[in-house]
Formats: sequence, structure tokens, C-alpha cells
Amino acid sequence: MKSINKFIGLALLSGALLTSCSDSFLQRDSLTESSSNTFWQTPDDALMALASCYDALQSNQLYNSDQYSLGPLYMDCISDNGGHFNWSGWMEGYDMAMGIHTPSSSIIGSYWKDCYEVISRCNVLIANIDRVDMDASQKAIYQAEAKTIRALMYINLTMTYQDVPFLTAPLTIDEAECEKTDRAAIVAHIMTDLQDAAEVLPQNASSRGHITKGAALSLLGRVALYNEKWDDAIAAYKQVQGLGYSLDPSYAKLFTQSGETSPEIIFAVRYEGPGMSEGAAFNAHWNTPLEAMNGTIDLADAYYCKDGKPTTDTKIAELNGGGGLDVSKPNPAHFENRDPRLYSTLFVPGMLWNGKGGIDTSASNPYVNVYGGAAASLSTIYVYKYFDPTDTSNSWDNGQDFYVVRYAEVLLSLAEAMVQKGGYAYSDVTALVNEVRQRADVNMPTVEEVEGTSLSKDELLEVIKHERRVELAFEGHRFWDIRRWKIGAETTKVYGLTITPQNDGSFSYMRSVIQQRGWEDRMNFYPIADAELFKNHNLVQNDGWK
Repeated sequence: MKSINKFIGLALLSGALLTSCSDSFLQRDSLTESSSNTFWQTPDDALMALASCYDALQSNQLYNSDQYSLGPLYMDCISDNGGHFNWSGWMEGYDMAMGIHTPSSSIIGSYWKDCYEVISRCNVLIANIDRVDMDASQKAIYQAEAKTIRALMYINLTMTYQDVPFLTAPLTIDEAECEKTDRAAIVAHIMTDLQDAAEVLPQNASSRGHITKGAALSLLGRVALYNEKWDDAIAAYKQVQGLGYSLDPSYAKLFTQSGETSPEIIFAVRYEGPGMSEGAAFNAHWNTPLEAMNGTIDLADAYYCKDGKPTTDTKIAELNGGGGLDVSKPNPAHFENRDPRLYSTLFVPGMLWNGKGGIDTSASNPYVNVYGGAAASLSTIYVYKYFDPTDTSNSWDNGQDFYVVRYAEVLLSLAEAMVQKGGYAYSDVTALVNEVRQRADVNMPTVEEVEGTSLSKDELLEVIKHERRVELAFEGHRFWDIRRWKIGAETTKVYGLTITPQNDGSFSYMRSVIQQRGWEDRMNFYPIADAELFKNHNLVQNDGWK
């Protein structure tokens, strides 16, 4: 796909330039390279243009992810789910996690740019595909796929920056300095686009990785949920329910390459690797957990015990000489008997990574092999989801797809919308949560078994929010959930443990803050990057950042 996209990228760039200038000698089409006038001829041309739209989603700022970008894994490291506790301030995005970012922070501008790159490619296809002599129904499907991808980008942009320039056609040079469009108007437009796309798109993709009816409807539900349009969200998600998706019986297998064809996956950004120059970056780990990305104790303890209740154990690590948390001596017992999803999401003490780790009681230091990485996390935990210990290629180019939408999100989002709307039977809501909890290899107790049958609206919402956190961790949801629920101020403290020796030889254990993050209400939305304001004088900085 990369080689195709290099070609199409030249073609589209050439086309964009040719639409904005007057006739001149310099406007003559190349005899050897594609141009706006020579490219849009065959169905293959249209397919290559569509491939370029999908290709742009593979950006590290979007649906690829390493420790240096704003992809989904990194978004959770900016939330209370994770962090870079042992890598400090030189990491890109550290300032955003700490709440000290500014309009000049690099990732803020990079994320904006990469979203608009996808939008630009989609707009070029939508504007030009009618020039191609091809089957009308296939042409309509290609347009619907491009409109759905474009809508996904505007969901991301409006959630991150709120009001943004709304572009639905290729820009000329004279149109380049665009004003922002009100978020509500953008939302209304993309909801219409997604509904129209769903009516055209097939229920089953012609080949894996293509947008389907289920993907368009799921994203329609997402944008409606994010903008508190409960009726629209419910209607969209109920349509998805009727399309034949189901939860994979194995949560543990789901986030491996063997899980990519699961009936739970509604839309994924596809990768081919290693060695294909288009693989995903989020599996590079050098035969050890990636110490640059750490999970938090807060997240780990959100995975309740098998009886569905929170752990009461506080001994997450042993004593060091100074009477504090010793990250080289974690306590594996703290993580026993937990929700099985914990062990597919986080690498915690007691787990093995290709035979490394665990507790070697025969060694002089029984904890010596717990950590395979160069640095022990202050939280004692690493990220596991999407990382495959059996993949020892140490490549930034592996073949693990990234799941943009899966059926578990649909069920939990539908439950949230039904509670917010009101009027639905308690059991109808809890049935959705229970379905997620009781996939075969998770099998956690039902809401009724743990919480009873008389939770208030707010209490039931808290159950759903908790379930979203543990089910969808490190998939790019927590970042926006915090902001739409307006709970940023509740997520600023990252906890470890202070261990204090007592006179009787015992120890006391007290949670202590290992990282204090800043939060202001303006952080519900990011500022527009200084570089974008410099290039476009019609842009106005977001409130609170001027």
C-alpha cells in the first residue's frame, strides 16, 4: 500500500496545484507523471485514491502509536490510565500529561496536521471520482467510505479542539485561510454523511479493512454520544446490534494478530508486517515490556477481584532502605484473583514475558527477573495490550491491526446513552454491560450480582463508566471520556505507595502521589498550534489559550 500511496500522493498534489492557478506555460500536464487531468481515468485510479485515504490513517499521530506520538496508546498515557513515569520531561507529550502544555507543544500541531491530511485525501476522491468511468454502485461505495473516514477525522478534531475549519472539498490557494466552523454545525453535517454512507455501504466488506455499514453506524453512534444526542446514538447503535456482530469469546486473543478477523472487530486500520514498510509501531519492545509506557496503579486496581468487588490489598511493593516504594521489589500477590482483562491489558508483577519475569524464590534476590526492561516503572506496571511477547523481531513494522471500533464499545456506549435518555428498563441496560463482562474468558459477575437491582441513574452511569475504562483501556477512548464527562480535575493524582516500618516489625502501607498533574478547565480542549495560527490569519485561538 505504501508504494501505491507514494504514487497517488504525487498525483493528488499535482491535481491540487493545478486547480488554483491561471493558464500558463507552467500549467501544462507532464507527459511522464500523473496530473489532475490524466489520473482520474480508470477504476484502478479510483481504488488507488481510496487506498491513499486509508493509508493516511496509519500516521503515528492517528492509528499507529509509539511512545513519541499522540496515537491511541499515547492518549491513555496522557490520561489517568498511564504515563511516562521513568522517562521524565524529554518525552513528547509529557507536558500535556502534566498539564503544562502550550500552543507551541509539538504534538498539538502534529495531530491537527495529520487529521487534515486524511481529510484532504478524502475530499480529493469525493470531488473527482465522478470523472472515472466505472460501475455507479461501486463509485457510490468508494465515496461513502471516504465520507466515513472524513467524518472520523472530524469526530477526532471536534473532540480535541472543538471548533475547527470544516472542509468538504479540495481547497484552492485563495481558500486556504479558512475560518473555524462551529462544532455543532460540523457534528450535524457529519451525522448526515454517516447516515447516508450507511445506506450505501455493504454489510460485509469486499476485502478486510474496508469501511462497512456497521462502521458508519458505529461512528454515527459515537459522534451522537459524544455530543449528548441520546436518541440518535441509541438508534444508530441498535442498528449495529442487528448486523451480526458478537463479542469474541477470548479477550486474551483479541489483541493479537490471530484476533484480527474476530466478529467483534467493526473497523480496524490494517497493517502488513514485518518487512512491508507499513507495519504498526506499537509492538516494538526489544523482547521486554516497553518501559517508556507505564500503566497506573489506579488503572490496575480498577480491574476488580473475581467477585466483582475492589481489592482491599494495598501492598503493591516492598520496602526500600528509605522506607518508601521500591519499584524493583513489586508484590505479585496484589494482582492475584483479578478480572482477567487485567492480564491482557497490563504487564503486572508475577506475569511472564517470554519466560522472563515472575518471582524466582531460589535467587538471592527473588525479584531480579521481574523486569526485563532497562528501567523499573514507578507504578510497577507496563502496558501489555497490543504487545505480543512472542514477536521478538523488535521491529517498528509489525502486522498488528489497530481496532478503531469494536462491538464492546457499541454495547457500552448504547448502555450509557439509554441511561442518559431515561425510560429504559434497568435490566435492558444492565444486559448490555453484563454481555461485555461475561465473555467466555472474562466471566465477571453481573451488575445485579454485585450491585443489586436498584442503582440510581448516577450509580448506574458510574458502573458503565468503570466498565468502559477497564474494557477499552489503551484504545484511545479514556482521553475523550475524561473530557466529555468533565472529570479532568479528578484524574490529576497518580498513586504509588509509601511503606513505613513500625516498632513491632510490621509495616504500614499508604497510597502516596508519585506524580501530580495539573488541570484547568481549558484543558477540556487543546489550543490551536502556534504554527497553524501563523499560517492562517483567519484562525482564532481557542478560549482559555489566547
